Amino acid sequence: METLIKKKIKMLPAKPGVYIYKNSSDRVIYVGKAVNLRSRVSSYFRESGHEGDKTARLVRAIRDFDFIITANELEALLLESTLIKKYKPHYNIRLKDDSGYPYLKLTNEDYPRLEVARRITKDGARYFGPYSSASGVRGTLRFLHRVFPLRHCKTMKKEPCMYYHIDKCSGPCSGDVSPAQYRKTIREVALFLEGRAGDVIRKLKKDMKAASSEMNFERAAALRDRIAALESVTKERQTVMFQDGRDRDVIAVVNDGRLACAEIMFIRGGLLTGHDPFILNINPEQTREETISAFIKLYYGPSGTPPGEIYLSHEPDEKELLVAMLEAKAEKRVYLRVPQRGKKKKLVETALENACQRLADELGRQRASRESRRKLTQALTRRVGANRLIRRIVGFDISTIQGTNTVGAAVVFQDAKPDKDSYRKFIIRGAGRDDFSSMREMTARYFARVRRGEEKAPDLVVVDGGRGQVTALAGGLADSGYDGDLYAIGYAKKSGVSHVLGESTPIIFSPEEDAARLVQMVIGEVHRFAVTFHRKKRSRAMIES
Repeated sequence: METLIKKKIKMLPAKPGVYIYKNSSDRVIYVGKAVNLRSRVSSYFRESGHEGDKTARLVRAIRDFDFIITANELEALLLESTLIKKYKPHYNIRLKDDSGYPYLKLTNEDYPRLEVARRITKDGARYFGPYSSASGVRGTLRFLHRVFPLRHCKTMKKEPCMYYHIDKCSGPCSGDVSPAQYRKTIREVALFLEGRAGDVIRKLKKDMKAASSEMNFERAAALRDRIAALESVTKERQTVMFQDGRDRDVIAVVNDGRLACAEIMFIRGGLLTGHDPFILNINPEQTREETISAFIKLYYGPSGTPPGEIYLSHEPDEKELLVAMLEAKAEKRVYLRVPQRGKKKKLVETALENACQRLADELGRQRASRESRRKLTQALTRRVGANRLIRRIVGFDISTIQGTNTVGAAVVFQDAKPDKDSYRKFIIRGAGRDDFSSMREMTARYFARVRRGEEKAPDLVVVDGGRGQVTALAGGLADSGYDGDLYAIGYAKKSGVSHVLGESTPIIFSPEEDAARLVQMVIGEVHRFAVTFHRKKRSRAMIES
């Protein structure tokens, strides 16, 4: 253990909080909570006999740590969940593709809008989710916009827009709907998203009868169509499970190596209203008890209100603390139970069966993906004529407009898969006279970092361009002082001609061959990354001017 860590541990307070471990690259690799920060953090470095397990690997990787003091352990647990979502640490259980799981958001405005959100922010809005399927969320959003006359426009207009004239918006900008009337519609949307479509239908039927008795037949007809649309989707998927009309969730988890699946089934008003599977990244040593505990924190921590009963496939770790967290969010009693018999146990078994199938599907998809990537890697290795397998590829590109705001970008593909943590951006410090001088500067800076051990050495470098770009790359390598063994090519997209560093004869790629597909993936990704960075930098420059 380094002297720095020893000194920092001695200065830790004996208070509850969250500790954040970092590796040599200053990347967060683990987030944990503690009742006593000093005792908990020091325990990692006192323990012995953990060779080969996850704790030993974690401790070997730690080079520094931060901490945040909290008022109590419950507050630490909530903060821990938030930081795991933010940093996605390698040694924590976390949702796979966590940044991509969508939410539906009711905005915090006088006339709220419903939209898809990728992350939760403290903006006063109400969030529903997360959902495992982005396409499913978009379908739900389209359905709700079709059924409920919600506002579409981000900025309230002075005159009604197209959506108002085709009866897809109640027209708050026109003054045709009062805030109270609009809030009533928003409550109906929220009830639907909570799984209480039956409650919404009953309210709408009551309103329809009232409108009919008042001879407001146009409104009654609109409500009738809304009811029919809601019934068409709810009757197909709702099954009566309990006669008591209470809300419940059912959660089951299965582990397999570095992946797990958590299946959650939703029972609202006694009806089974749907289910959602989530894939989680785990460490092989983690138990199902740890996994189900982590999922409960990840799922219920950021948003949503848990029901009064949650049935589980396994007894979770830290059960009492989890119950305290759930009750604080629900503002009522919440029970975590592992059913032993009857209908409730059968529900859990059904959730387990679904989780097993979903995990098997994911593992099969990943095996097929690995085989496809292996095929691409081997094909490119043969075409380049490398004497070792080309596993790590770095792609470089320059983006500029008439020599202004010139930037560079580097992307990394590891085993034919983007390694986004290794992507790098460069603001060109020179005059950016042309792409060649910019490429030389960027590659010199990058390979100087490789020489110092700050970046991993690539097996292959791909630059977007022809012989001139390859010559600029050679100049950058010379400037950096890097003398490692690597292969480098410049890929011309239109012709497929690739000039090879140190070779007079180029490679002529056929667009359909596997080797070309991998090179095109790298070139396409680095071009996208460079252009996106350039647009942001140009926008900032325009604002500042």
